[in-house]
Amino acid sequence: MTEEEPIEEPNEAEDNTELTPEERERLEVTRKRLRRALARITRDMAMLPKLAFHESDFKNISVVSTFASQQSKLLDAIKPAWAVQEAWKKQFPVIDSDIFKHTALTQTTLGAITARLTKNVDFGLSDTFTKLAQQVVTQQSAWLKTVGPAFESLKRAFYPPNLRQIDGLRWEEVQSVVMVDGIALYGVPRSSIAEALIRADSAAKRRDILGRRWKAISADCRAAIEGCETEVAAPYVPKALAALDALDAGHSAAAQALAGALLDSMVNSYFGRHRYLYTPDRHARRTNAAYDEFSMHEYIALAPIWQAWQKFFPDEGLPIPHTFSRNATAHTVSAKQYTKRNAVQSLMIASSLIYFFDRKAFWVNSA
Repeated sequence: MTEEEPIEEPNEAEDNTELTPEERERLEVTRKRLRRALARITRDMAMLPKLAFHESDFKNISVVSTFASQQSKLLDAIKPAWAVQEAWKKQFPVIDSDIFKHTALTQTTLGAITARLTKNVDFGLSDTFTKLAQQVVTQQSAWLKTVGPAFESLKRAFYPPNLRQIDGLRWEEVQSVVMVDGIALYGVPRSSIAEALIRADSAAKRRDILGRRWKAISADCRAAIEGCETEVAAPYVPKALAALDALDAGHSAAAQALAGALLDSMVNSYFGRHRYLYTPDRHARRTNAAYDEFSMHEYIALAPIWQAWQKFFPDEGLPIPHTFSRNATAHTVSAKQYTKRNAVQSLMIASSLIYFFDRKAFWVNSA
């Protein structure tokens, strides 16, 4: 919808048409479908690593949301998922984003917008759905206003539990921490530290947080993995706890060495023969484009691997990285690489991956 293309006025005769018993029954079926769609997104999704929503849910919710008075908030709520799951946008080809620019849609315009949308969107119901939807607007306006809060719940579900309480969180901020700086955010650390890491305006300040808050971060990592009980996570938990014990006892070098070996094992096991798609190559030609295929939860959990496997080979005369590097940890004993901050960073990645593996396995087994 553009300024040059005015809204078509709905047919008043259709608005006032009495529904037949058959149409009333179909209206009730439609209402139930919409309610079920909303019920799915408002439940706790802490265990859904892939955010496996049904396509029909998104189609129904997208149209119902245009009836509410909170359109701008709904768009903001959906944006994080659209940023990662480009394919989702294809499910909304008819609903122009201009419609969400109206921050105060009034009841008098709802029928017109409904008529415009329902002419083009296929609900898999029937040709009479346009009239039925208009009747829903008239008869259920109070209920439709609850869609806004439902989308607020959906927004939170896009992120792991420790990030859901951060106000105004933008996807670009999360990306810069997990992919660019290689600092884990999936499940660890606690919300306050995660927010501090995200809001810090430089990599140096983020590393300073790792150094200052290492005890709290260690406690968060321990709490996250101690609750992991699936068969997938079980082999890794004891080694991660041993590394955390070493860190807490002041043996950061030992903690980093064990965490590096643990990460190597987990990455090889998870990616298998496709591992090299997700780590830099020797000639620095490979990009991280393969990560774009991940769901949001997968991306947050796995993106730190890219930075942790940064190119480093001692025989090439490259400078030793000062941030955590799996290769430098394995092939050097330099004080530049073996630091408390890097030990903390490596254990955050390891603990985050264990937590992600466990949640994913639990979800799959419960499906």
